Amino acid sequence: MPCPEIFKISFKIANAIDDRSKLHKLPTSRIFLLAISFHKFIFKKYRARGYHLAQSCTKQVSIIFFKPFNFIKMKNSIVFNLLAAIAFISVLASCHKEESAPSTVYFSDEELAEIKESTCLTIMPDDFATTLDDTPPTGAIEERATGMKNKFWSPGSTLRVKFLGGNSTLQNKVMQYAEQWEQFANINFVKVTSGTAEIRVAFDAVGSFSYIGKDNLGIVANQKTMNLDLASPSTSEAYFKSTVIHEFGHALGLGHEQQSPLSSIPWNVPAVYAFYAQMGWPQQQVNQNVLNKYQWTQTQHTSHDAQSIMQYPVSASLTTNGFSIPMNTQLSATDKDFIGKIYSNQKIKVRHAANVSFAITFWLNGIYHTIQPGESLWVPAKTTGNQLSIWECPNGNCSWDGYAPPYGYNYKIVSQGSNGNLTLAYD
Repeated sequence: MPCPEIFKISFKIANAIDDRSKLHKLPTSRIFLLAISFHKFIFKKYRARGYHLAQSCTKQVSIIFFKPFNFIKMKNSIVFNLLAAIAFISVLASCHKEESAPSTVYFSDEELAEIKESTCLTIMPDDFATTLDDTPPTGAIEERATGMKNKFWSPGSTLRVKFLGGNSTLQNKVMQYAEQWEQFANINFVKVTSGTAEIRVAFDAVGSFSYIGKDNLGIVANQKTMNLDLASPSTSEAYFKSTVIHEFGHALGLGHEQQSPLSSIPWNVPAVYAFYAQMGWPQQQVNQNVLNKYQWTQTQHTSHDAQSIMQYPVSASLTTNGFSIPMNTQLSATDKDFIGKIYSNQKIKVRHAANVSFAITFWLNGIYHTIQPGESLWVPAKTTGNQLSIWECPNGNCSWDGYAPPYGYNYKIVSQGSNGNLTLAYD
């Protein structure tokens, strides 16, 4: 029985209605309206735990209220049997107007606890809002990571971290885990207690979030750029560690891995909306932080890395085929590789100089880059053995065109003929 506690309540309410009907000689229509009100109360009480559960509990109320000569001896049993059916259908119909069927999903307490412990918000300016984009190239890919183009700090930068609360033990623990990025990226975090700081951390109980990379520079100096909801003594060590590393990944310019342009998670979208609604997230917030893929022109990335510290856990109940991803609690091998390349001083410049009006995607040593007409981009390179491929579609036949550019030069992608063929040239 999914909701046994309603029996006691239903008995009391039903008896009260029956007593009032005898005492005040209430007409059948009035009793019916009272019953409908209680049905709606029960439906809404259990709706938060899933539509099907609410439906089942409401049906139980109908049985208790109106079953003749059994639980409750109510008058006019035939009439009340009819009213039971009408009440049940009326409640479901009226509540269905308020909610759409896609929300008919029930999640276990374990699922809800996991998502609350591993969910954060990335904050981006409105002109960088994510949109669905599945278009550019496909092909043989490896698992990697996703970073936001032009959001990264200069290699070798020292980023000052100022705490806006928390005791020294809590602050030092945060620095301990944040500094794991320093082992792989040419970057330094330094704790400061006064003056200017690129990263300003609060411990408010409002969830964890961070601005992305250099977006921190646009935030008013006395406001937090990151929040770590970790001050509770009940916070587990694994959760503390993964949250800190994840949020400082955002501060370094990394996005959410599930939103990589090459992510192929088979989301059950109605279930995802229902899941995050239980955290108070509207659909727009779910789209921005979970469902919408980053545009190719926004990111420097390889393929989707399911083991990335930047990846949300994915419950099997949120996908169409049972696909799932557990909660990641440490940097993956590909997190380390990607951040090391992005924050390396070893780069070459590539410019879009082709006679075309669309963006061009090229792949260099495992990372995809997409540049707009006229745009130049410094990209990680090796001193020897560089492998670069350009996605081109001459005469509508798309393929990768490969090159081996020497290190130490700048390059441009130019048109070759008028049939859509592209080539790499020295700039």
